[in-house]
Amino acid sequence: MPEHDLTGRVAIVTGGNQGIGRAIAHDYADHGADVVIASRTLSTAEAVAEEVRARGRKALAISTDVASNAEVVRMVQQTMDTFGRVDILVNNAGGSHGRTYNRGALLEITEEDWDNSMAVNLKSVWLCSRAVAPIMQRQGRGAILNIGSVSAQIQHGTRVGFAVYSAAKVGVNNLTYSMAAEWGPTIRVNGILPGFIETPRVTPTRSEEGNAVRTRAIALGRFGASEELAKAATFLVSDEAGYISGTIIEVHGGYKSSLPPLEAVH
Repeated sequence: MPEHDLTGRVAIVTGGNQGIGRAIAHDYADHGADVVIASRTLSTAEAVAEEVRARGRKALAISTDVASNAEVVRMVQQTMDTFGRVDILVNNAGGSHGRTYNRGALLEITEEDWDNSMAVNLKSVWLCSRAVAPIMQRQGRGAILNIGSVSAQIQHGTRVGFAVYSAAKVGVNNLTYSMAAEWGPTIRVNGILPGFIETPRVTPTRSEEGNAVRTRAIALGRFGASEELAKAATFLVSDEAGYISGTIIEVHGGYKSSLPPLEAVH
C-alpha cells in the first residue's frame, strides 16, 4: 500500500480554490482521494476541480459561503448525492481580511468587521464540522483537519491589526481540542498552524522590506510553499496518523519571534 494512501476516500476542502486549499486538494488527489472544492467563487473552484480530474480523480466544485449554515448543509448534501460519503473535511477557508471585513487596530475596526471575521474564521469551522460529523459517525470513521494560524499563539498573535483574526484562530484551536474529545473514537480531529506561506492572496501584499523582516524571524530563512504544508495535511488524515487526534502541529519553518506592529511590516 502506498504511503498515506487515501484511495476510496472523499475529502471536502473549504477555500480549496487557491493557495493552501488548492495544494491540499492536489495532494489528496495524488494520494487517491476524490475531492470536493468548496469556495464562494465557483469559477476558480471549478478550475481546481479540473486539476484534480487531470490527476485521475473525481472532483466536485460547489459555490459555498461557509459562514452560512444553509449553504454548508447544501454543500454536504451535494457531496453525499454525488459520492455517497464524506471521509475527510479540511476547514481551510478564512483569512485576516476579506470581502466583507477589514483588519485593523481594535479602536478602528467596526462591529461588522468583528462579526464577519469571526463568522468566516471560527463559526465556519463549527458549521462545517457539525454538518459532516453525523455522517462520519454513521460510517464508523472520519478525519477533520482545521487550518489555523500561528497568530493564535501569544508570542506571534499580538501584533497591532490582527487582534480579531488572532482571537478567532485561538477559538479554532479550542474547537479542535473539543471536537476531538467529543467525537472520538470515531472521528479524529487535528489542526495545523501555518506560518508565512507563499500564496497568491498573500504574496502580492508584501513589500521587499516587509519580506526581509519576516524572513529574519524564520529559522529556515525563507517562506514556506503551500505544497509543503499540504504534505502535513495529507499525513494527518491518513491511516499513518491513526493514533493522532486532538493535536495541533506548527508548520512555520521555525518562526522564532513575534513581529513588529502591522504598520512596520507592510
